[in-house]
Amino acid sequence: MAAYLASRRTLGGAAMALGMGLGLLTSQTPAESKTLTTKRWHFYKGKMHPDIAKSVKLFKCGDTPIANEIADYLGVELSPMAVNKFADGETSIAVNANVRGQKVYIVCSTITVDRIMELLLSIAAMRRASAKSIVAVIPFYGYARQDMIKGREPIAAADIARMLEEMGVDHVVTVDLHSSQIEGFFKPTIPVDNLGASPVGSVYFSELQLANPCVIAPHASAVPKSVVFRDILSRTYDESLPMAIVVKKHHVDRSKPGEVVGDVRGKDCIVVDNLIDTGSTLIDVAKLLKSQGATSVNAFCVHGRYSATAVDDINACKELDLLVTTNTIPESLEAAKSDKVVTLSVAPFLAEAISCIHTKGSMSQKFSTR
Repeated sequence: MAAYLASRRTLGGAAMALGMGLGLLTSQTPAESKTLTTKRWHFYKGKMHPDIAKSVKLFKCGDTPIANEIADYLGVELSPMAVNKFADGETSIAVNANVRGQKVYIVCSTITVDRIMELLLSIAAMRRASAKSIVAVIPFYGYARQDMIKGREPIAAADIARMLEEMGVDHVVTVDLHSSQIEGFFKPTIPVDNLGASPVGSVYFSELQLANPCVIAPHASAVPKSVVFRDILSRTYDESLPMAIVVKKHHVDRSKPGEVVGDVRGKDCIVVDNLIDTGSTLIDVAKLLKSQGATSVNAFCVHGRYSATAVDDINACKELDLLVTTNTIPESLEAAKSDKVVTLSVAPFLAEAISCIHTKGSMSQKFSTR
C-alpha cells in the first residue's frame, strides 16, 4: 500500500467513474508537489466567462496562499491590497483598487489574531470605500471550537461573528465549521454558506480502491460528518459501506482507550473528523482500531492545524497509515515533508462557490451531498 500511495502522490490519479476524478498536481516546489486539487471533480465547472470575470474584485489577507489558487481557477487577477504592520505591531490595511459600487470578495483563514484583525480591517476599509457588498471567504473559521458557554467564558465563535457583522460583512463562505450552530450566530440578513468537504475526501479515498473500507467516527460529534462521508463513498462503490463509532471513556478514566462500536476486523478504516490539532485523538483511535484487527487505518481531517509536535507524532505512529487533509489552513513545512500526509486543495471548490454567488447561481444544487 505504501508503494501505491507514493505513486499516487507523484502521478496524481486516473479518472473515476461517475465523472469524478482525482485532481492534478498544482505546484512546482518539492514541498508542495503532493498537493492535489479538486479541479477535475464534479463540482468545478471551469473558469468564469471573461466578461463576467472582469467584474470580480478578489482580495486576500496576509499569508493566504489559497487565495492565489482561487484566483487562478476563477480566471481573475487578485486585486491589490497592502497588508502591513507598523513598527509597534499594529495592522495596516490599504485597498489599492476602486471598489465603489462593486461586489468584493476577501479570502482569509482566521488562524491567528493577526489574520482576524486583517479580515476585520479589510472589511471596514471596503465598507468605507463604498463597496456594494462584501463577501468574506473564510476557509478556516478560527475560534470555532469555542461555540458554547462553559462557565464564565465567552462564546468566542459568536463574538467573532458579531465583529464581522459590525465591520459590515454581507455574506460569509466557509468550509466545514466545527458545528453548524455557528451559522446561527450571524444575523438572518447575513447568509452563511458552510461548504462540506466530505465530497473532496470521499472521492480521493474512492480512487485509492481500498479493499474493505469502513468509515470511523472518532467521537460522538463526528458522527454526522462521518455519515455524509460514508454515504458519498458508498455511491462510488455502488454498495452500502459499513461504519463504526469510537466511544470515548476519557471522562471516566483517561487511561482507558475507548470502545469501538462496530466490527473493524479486516477492514481498511477511514477516520473522519473536522480538525487535526495535536493529533492525540487520531493517534489513540488508530492504536485502538489496529488492536481490534483493522488492516489499515487512514484518516480524513478537513483542517490541518498541526499544533505542537503533531506532525512528528503522526510520523512516529506506526498504526496510522495515511492522513489526508485540505489546505484551508496553509500547509506547514513539516506536513509537506511527511510521507504520511496528503493535502488536497479546495481552491477549485471555493472558486466554484464564488462563481455561483457572483452569477446568482444555486449553491444548494451544486454542492449538495445528498
